[in-house]
Amino acid sequence: MKRYRSIVRIVFAVIFIGGGISHFVLGRLYPNSYATFGRTALIPGLRDLWSSWVMPNIGWLTILLGIYEVACGVGILLRRTTRWATLGMIVFLVFITILGYGFPAASPGADFLGNRLITICMVLLLIPVLVAKPQPAGSRQQKPGE
Repeated sequence: MKRYRSIVRIVFAVIFIGGGISHFVLGRLYPNSYATFGRTALIPGLRDLWSSWVMPNIGWLTILLGIYEVACGVGILLRRTTRWATLGMIVFLVFITILGYGFPAASPGADFLGNRLITICMVLLLIPVLVAKPQPAGSRQQKPGE
């Protein structure tokens, strides 16, 4: 399980640091590309909020989002902040699950597959990292027979 958690931490660090950097770039070059996300929100009020407040402020919001994602990505690699960073990632992914990725869908099933399933799977992958008992710095687990 320790190896699993190590791999997940590295993979999610890459995903979140890369995602944060992409928001810095996309927020400057293609800010209107974020409009599509509001179209698949599960909560109608969130759709309205997205178009009336988020999109007019997308420039600075993508900077904050980039900082948040990079901080989570770096934080999951550091032993003392792993749990907080993992929780931050899960909160972000739950929000994205509610918001959706903006892929048009003809049915609720298609919407689930295109806009929700991947983030639910990502949360499930992170749960073992979140609930792991923290190891003190400099310690290692003793193997049977040592």
